[in-house]
Amino acid sequence: MFWVVGGLVVLALIGGSSAAVSHHLDRKAAKLQQGSEEDRVMAGELRDLSRQMDQGRYLYPH
Repeated sequence: MFWVVGGLVVLALIGGSSAAVSHHLDRKAAKLQQGSEEDRVMAGELRDLSRQMDQGRYLYPH
């Protein structure tokens, strides 16, 4: 029983940390979007990275 509860806690922590990182990248991209041309390019790359994390491609490549 302990292993099941421990496994669920670990899965919750992994899911929560992934969501937090994705949210942070989206916020950073929104701030950079209003900057120079280089900042806007970086914002697009951050959004792409965040989208890939949401789809699981960054953490678990196929």
